[in-house]
Amino acid sequence: MSPELIAIVSVGVALAGIILTGQRAIRAEQAVQRQEIAALREDFATLRERMAHLEGLLEGLREAITRERAA
Repeated sequence: MSPELIAIVSVGVALAGIILTGQRAIRAEQAVQRQEIAALREDFATLRERMAHLEGLLEGLREAITRERAA
């Protein structure tokens, strides 16, 4: 093999190694982000339930004070 061909092949192998390492790191970051998004969705669901509970309490308080049902 000529020295030029060896250089070309070695550069190709080095670039492939860099690309694969970068892709592995990106996949790991994406997995962490997916877990964080799932946790945020659970937090939002909890907040939604708590808000609905508070709205119900306020509705009952409004009815107790005004003795009328809200529309």
